[in-house]
Amino acid sequence: MPMRAADQAGAVRRRAAAVVRASGMRRPPFSPERYAVRCGVAAIVAALPPGAGGGNPEDGAARDGRGGRVVIRVDRRLPPHTPQWNGAVALGLAGTLVPDDVTGEERRALVEAAAAELLLPMAVFRPRARRTDLTADGLRDLAAHFAAPLRLAARQWLSSGLWHGYALLWREDEGALRLRWRAASAGRFPPALRIGADAAGVWAPDSRLFATCRTRRPHHGVEEVRTGAGTAWWFTRFAPVREDAGAAPAAVFAMVLLDARGEGMPAGPSK
Repeated sequence: MPMRAADQAGAVRRRAAAVVRASGMRRPPFSPERYAVRCGVAAIVAALPPGAGGGNPEDGAARDGRGGRVVIRVDRRLPPHTPQWNGAVALGLAGTLVPDDVTGEERRALVEAAAAELLLPMAVFRPRARRTDLTADGLRDLAAHFAAPLRLAARQWLSSGLWHGYALLWREDEGALRLRWRAASAGRFPPALRIGADAAGVWAPDSRLFATCRTRRPHHGVEEVRTGAGTAWWFTRFAPVREDAGAAPAAVFAMVLLDARGEGMPAGPSK
């Protein structure tokens, strides 16, 4: 019988947690290269991927298993031991902990869950996150403390159960803001939040999302959204992000705060 998605995610996280324990590291930052042997990886090397020049170099690392020797190839545009480099290495290592027969977005989510556990182990992460303000600045502080990318810090924070909602990355693409990455506390998304969705089809025209993209300043408040199953109101914090050191397209990170039932939260005082 196929393993349920939640069970599979739990199994992958446990494998990653076992790797962390075996490494002997107890405090952040957790250096991902020290996990290589325990993940069956022979080497981690810097390389310029074929066709590189566009895209985001921190989206992951290529795993080369030819000749029975697994090598992780990290985009050489990433400075070593930065949060972006750590994230790419962790994603490459995490791929060894996910069954090869899992594909598509399900695989990407499991790989990210394992990578988040490698860089931000829950036993250490949860106490720190519990003392952190649930804001974009709080997310940045968590990511910096663990030397991890924002996306992995957000995924781990959602997995901790300390808040419910969505983390969404919207990136400019040919004149439109499109959804390029997503994570959820419950693993389920409204129909409108599909990868590649145009923000104009989700958020109201006067949304703070577009103001954040235009002004490059953070905004927050209650937002009218079209979920694909009707109209809802979500309290959302928007923050501009720069994803690499080059002239990257505009990108906005959104933290949607829902209550424990998955419903919109009323507006409250901002921290």
